[in-house]
Parts: sequence; C-alpha cells; structure tokens
Amino acid sequence: MIRARRLALRAFSLAVAVAMAAGAMAPGGATAKTKEPVQPEPPPVTNQQPVYPPPLPPLGRDEELPRVYGEMVRRFTNRGPADTLGDGVFAIAEAAFRAGAFDEASKHYKEFATKYTRNLAMNDALERILLIKEMRDFDDEPLRAYARAVGLRGSGEADSATAVLRAGLTRYPGARIRYHMRYLLAELARDRGDHTTALEHALAVADTTSRSRLAPYALKLAGDETLAMGAPPERATGYYQALLERYPDSPLAAGVRARILALRKRSQL
Repeated sequence: MIRARRLALRAFSLAVAVAMAAGAMAPGGATAKTKEPVQPEPPPVTNQQPVYPPPLPPLGRDEELPRVYGEMVRRFTNRGPADTLGDGVFAIAEAAFRAGAFDEASKHYKEFATKYTRNLAMNDALERILLIKEMRDFDDEPLRAYARAVGLRGSGEADSATAVLRAGLTRYPGARIRYHMRYLLAELARDRGDHTTALEHALAVADTTSRSRLAPYALKLAGDETLAMGAPPERATGYYQALLERYPDSPLAAGVRARILALRKRSQL
C-alpha cells in the first residue's frame, strides 16, 4: 500500500516537471525572451545660443548710392495708375519721333502733355516738343540724325548711335541741335567707361557760350566723370559749384550740394 503511494507520488512529480519544461519552451512562455521596441535617443539639451553674423554698417547720409543701384530702384519701384496712364500715347509719339515723322510726333506729344499731366514721362514729352519746334534747320536732317541715335541707343546699339551722332556733327557742325548731340555723345561715352571723351563733350555743352538748357546737366556730368577718372576731387567740386552758382534753381541743385558736402568731409579725413 505504501509502495503504491510512493509510485503515484513519483508519477505526479514527473508529470509536473514535464509540464513546466513544456511551458518554458513554448513561445510566450514565462522564460521566453521578449523584444522591446528601440526608442530613439533624445537630442542633447544645450544652453548655447545661435550665432548670427554681425550687422552691416549703415550707409552714410551724404553718400550717393551707385548709379546701377539707382537704376534698379527706378525700374522696380511700384508706380501708381496716374504715373503710367497715357504710356501708350507716349509710345506712339516716341515711335514717330524716332522715325523722323516730327509733325505727327509733335501732335501726339502735345496730346499726351495735355491729358496725362501726372505721367512720369511728362518732362520727356515737353523736351521733345521744344526740340521739334526749335531744331528744324537744314531740312530736318540734324534732328533726324539725333532722333535716329536716340532710337539706336534705346535698342541697345550704342556704337551705332555714336557713329550716327559723330557723322551728324561732322556734316552739320552749326546745327541748332548740336549741343543735344554732344550731350548724348557724353552719356554714351560715360556708359562705355570713356571718361575723357565724356568730359570733353560735357564741357562743350556746359560752356557759357552754348546757352544750352542742358548746361546744368552737363556740369553735373562733368563733375561725375572727373571723379570717375580719378582726378583731384577739388576739380569736380569746381564743376559742381559752377552749377550751383549759374543755375541755383535747377532740380539738380540739392543732390549736387550733398555731393559737395560729402567730398569736403572726405578731404578732412
């Protein structure tokens, strides 16, 4: 009897051991290895502030911006409707002027100047009206040469414009429009970096005997080109001062005074 109990107890213990071993080998058992998801490591916490480049120095109040920058500002500045109203009429007048049809051009310029008084091209229209009224000698040939040169310059053919103006001055040296021709030659020379030629033509226009309404602009151009060619600033100041003395009411006067002040400050450094 006692032996039978011992055999039953051994059988029970053996069954329990087998069951525990089977549970450990099965997936998800008590002793099975579990895989936990990998958590990304948090970025290190630092108290360092971002480093920015130093600010640019401010522009001097009396220093003029480069000509290229000024052109960009004028080109991309937003303009109001009144500033551009009538541009089509002005374009028709300009096309007629450059083609040498001066009577037709004058009619369109006058229409433009009467109806669109706030357009930014008003001064150009008035200048064209005066040219057509005052400069029609030698059967309009000098004026036609000037108008053609204006068109060539506008289309980017600066060398051809220069050649047309030089030929016109050679053929008609006493033409009424000769000073306008020379001023345009000065601008073309300035644009290509020929400061000596630009200064020569500008001084011819600025001469007191020329009595040209372009004289104050020519004096300003002469001063600018004197500085550009590296001449002493005092010489440029002389041209600027002549502009202020001879044409104190010129729209160029304020800018020229600022330029003189800037040159004097530089000379004192």
